[in-house]
Amino acid sequence: MLQYELDRLNHKDVRQRRMAVRRLFEIDDSTALAAFIDLLDDDDEWFVGKSIDALRRWVDSGHRPIVVTLSVRSEERLRMLAAELAPRIGTEALPILSTLCSDDNHSVRRDAWKARLKVDAGTIPVAIENEDHNIRKLAVSHSGDPEILEQMLSDSHLRVREAALDQMIAIHHSPSILDQLLDGPLGIKAAKLRLPNLIDDEETSTIASLCIDPEPAMRNLLAKNLDDVAWLSWSDVVSAARNSSDELLLPRLLRSRRESEADHLRLELLENGSSASRIRVLEHLHGRPIPESIATMLPDLATDSDPIIAQAASSLIADSRALETDV
Repeated sequence: MLQYELDRLNHKDVRQRRMAVRRLFEIDDSTALAAFIDLLDDDDEWFVGKSIDALRRWVDSGHRPIVVTLSVRSEERLRMLAAELAPRIGTEALPILSTLCSDDNHSVRRDAWKARLKVDAGTIPVAIENEDHNIRKLAVSHSGDPEILEQMLSDSHLRVREAALDQMIAIHHSPSILDQLLDGPLGIKAAKLRLPNLIDDEETSTIASLCIDPEPAMRNLLAKNLDDVAWLSWSDVVSAARNSSDELLLPRLLRSRRESEADHLRLELLENGSSASRIRVLEHLHGRPIPESIATMLPDLATDSDPIIAQAASSLIADSRALETDV
């Protein structure tokens, strides 16, 4: 049956040839590979595409000559295919990939480096010196060496620095050098890794700097990490949160706090804060005992000129009465 279909590949009727290709895929015998190699030069693109599919399907560790053949083809897509298939033949692919890594076509070079790094992680130090940032990024993404990752945080390209940071997150490596990224485009990722250490070491000045002008994601990150921390005793952090350009930061940081210092800050926000911060404080007070200093303000707030504040205050009064009744 196999030989019959292989013979049909030479039929004059293109429909017979196409049927033969489909049957060979159904038979699924890798010995048909040689015939598909010949079809790579067919004038009909359909057959060329099917030949590439066959190579992807059947090439394994015993097909080094096929990979070599592909690596010297003039068509860029076939040299890229050689790079893609090369890891299947293990370390025997290294000479092939070494040549492809110097290919004139940048796409071929990138695919070759990608494959080479899979086969031999020892080439990472060479790859991180490459002028192509995509190749440097690939190298960093394969590295678990803290020294290399720290070095690449100073790379000229943002994506390479980001890849180094992602790897640090993956291996839970949190050096102080990451602090240089906190106020840049990678600030969220850097803070995600660094905040636990900053809190443990009480690096309050750095934490305070994150409170000055945080984006929403940073606000949530700060709140998550500070929820169970006695940050109210850190005057610089409190000051930064009070004066933050993010009017929702301080209300969010106060949401789970029960200390008297927290009540004082809530009162301050209700007296002088923005509408958004006052509304958020009122919302967060639902379902808990209300300090007397705030309770006395609620009737006035219930008649505030801002209808949303008035509604939030009225709702809180009703909620407080319900709690007293339950008690």
